[in-house]
Amino acid sequence: MRPPARPATTASRTILTAAVVAVIGWAGVVAIGAQLGSTSTARLGFDFQLLLHAGRDVAAGRSPYSPDLIAGGAPTATELFYSYPPPIAQALAPVSWLPDLVALVLWDLLAAGGLLLVAELLRRRLAPERASVVVLAVMLAAAPLTPPFAVGLLFGNLDVFFPLLYGAMLLAVLDPAPRRAVAAGAALALASLKLHPASMGLWFLVRAIRHRAPGAWRAVLTAGVVGIVVVVASIVLGGVGPWQDYAAVVRAGTTAAIVDPRNAGPAAILAAALSGGDAMARLIHLGVGVAAVLITILAAWRPGDPLEGFAWATAASLCTLPVTWYHYPSALLPIAIASWLRAGGTPAASQVRWLLVAAMVVGAVAIAALPLLWAAIALVILAARRSRPVVAAATTAASPARPAPGVG
Repeated sequence: MRPPARPATTASRTILTAAVVAVIGWAGVVAIGAQLGSTSTARLGFDFQLLLHAGRDVAAGRSPYSPDLIAGGAPTATELFYSYPPPIAQALAPVSWLPDLVALVLWDLLAAGGLLLVAELLRRRLAPERASVVVLAVMLAAAPLTPPFAVGLLFGNLDVFFPLLYGAMLLAVLDPAPRRAVAAGAALALASLKLHPASMGLWFLVRAIRHRAPGAWRAVLTAGVVGIVVVVASIVLGGVGPWQDYAAVVRAGTTAAIVDPRNAGPAAILAAALSGGDAMARLIHLGVGVAAVLITILAAWRPGDPLEGFAWATAASLCTLPVTWYHYPSALLPIAIASWLRAGGTPAASQVRWLLVAAMVVGAVAIAALPLLWAAIALVILAARRSRPVVAAATTAASPARPAPGVG
């Protein structure tokens, strides 16, 4: 019988395989980017250009918002316009002098670096016995093959920082250290500039009340403080004018057309399937929004695995608004990483890996069949459930011993 491979040999093979896959994957992303950049419509980094140009407007003393929107014009859901709060444009103003392509590359490198940082911190918490180089090599290989994240990099979406921000929140759930809770609160406040991730604050709040988790309270309080500081700093830098313009843009956005084949929002998908219009979609979204809030509360209220609860709350946060773009599920990458890490060396390891691979494949197919995006999200949640250590379910309530990784 052939002897089993030594750990060092297995690690070397994993690194080599991951390196080959990473080179192929990132070469594919670069090739697609080059093709997008060479088209007449110049789709490469189009979302980031909105952010960067808004920064240039702020640097020039202009409002970053479209005059038509400020005047109350109703946009479509897919119309390209800057609609984020003023602090994002103000934060980009100092670097807005950079050429678009250079700025996009730096933006993407920072986002990829944030993903790798979260992976390394999760490794230290959940699988310290694994070599850092192995985990980072696997992440470098998986990132370009995770379609929502890869698409986000190509378009320069703000969501490419969701792995970092949601990852910081997840680390506070898995690690009781006060510094993690403070980082989670800051991440929650920054992510909430996109509005829909604000529902994660509800998850932390309910968790703090129900389970009396000090870390959850710290995260909520820190988020409030950071949010206030960001708004005050924004007003000090630019006055109240940009915020008044933003309020007008938000009002205009409430009448936007949302039924579109590129909108993965459940209400938009269902309205389109029923041959309905925007009025039907808005009506359906009332129920979707209520369901998202209830899922968030229930995920925090129920005792059990906090990783799975966080996964449900994250999925719910993607549909609190009527519009859900394809790149939003990048927020689930930290959950996928945590599930893979804590399942390592357990009987569930193989199943978790295949669930995550299936999520990537289904996510890729969802480019052509958008409703499948929610199936890919469901597979990640299932991977989180399957990765839960069996010992945690049996001993957490009865034993005062140190909790298993990912359960404390």
